[in-house]
Amino acid sequence: MQWALLFLLLNSLMHPSTTGEHIQKIDMMLEEEEMAIIFLPLSNGEATLFKHASGKTILFNTGAPHTERELKRWFEHFHITEIDELILTSDDEEYVGNVKWIEQTYGPKIVNEWEEQKVYEPFPHFRMQPLYIAHGDVTMSLQYGQLRLLYMAHADHHVERTLMTMPLSDVNILKIAHFGLYDYPRTSFLKHVDPQVAIIFKKHGSWPNERLLERLYAAWIDCYETNRFGVIVVKCNLHEYDVMTF
Repeated sequence: MQWALLFLLLNSLMHPSTTGEHIQKIDMMLEEEEMAIIFLPLSNGEATLFKHASGKTILFNTGAPHTERELKRWFEHFHITEIDELILTSDDEEYVGNVKWIEQTYGPKIVNEWEEQKVYEPFPHFRMQPLYIAHGDVTMSLQYGQLRLLYMAHADHHVERTLMTMPLSDVNILKIAHFGLYDYPRTSFLKHVDPQVAIIFKKHGSWPNERLLERLYAAWIDCYETNRFGVIVVKCNLHEYDVMTF
């Protein structure tokens, strides 16, 4: 019943009001120890919401410049009235384009300084662990209960070789770095982390690398591009997760 209601509400986003007079509100119906991960389909850049049943909300990155109105609309759809923390994983404009607006509007705690392997726990059971930091980018492991999301910010052989020395065989979701523009991750890395799901954000005027997409499909990984699927919602508790797209 809950997912049926969510389907009806999210489906209304396919034909949003063009006047701005009516915003369909979406209740994620999070029960105790549940969390929603919402990958926002911005026209340019990365932004991901983590909304916990306790009411705490974390925003990962803010999208590129000139996507403020898109962010605002998605926040309204998902009842986002407060942002407790803003996590920045890169200093490129596609990730930090709306930091000033977020800071002025919501006043979150901004976390943009990291130390490799040092665990940060913003709320119970949610562990963030930077695995590789270089060139202003942070690749990190995000774990909530048994769900593990590998948030890639690098796409090169050295990074993959380094990560393959770490125990990452329990990754469920892989966020592809740099909008999938490069021919990474390679097959050996995909075998090492063995994800079921891959997420690719949109960079305006660019498209994911075709060889990368072929590799993901060949590995039987469910590949979700925000440019094709729209909003991607992962609803999870401490033991299982579900993925929905609209």
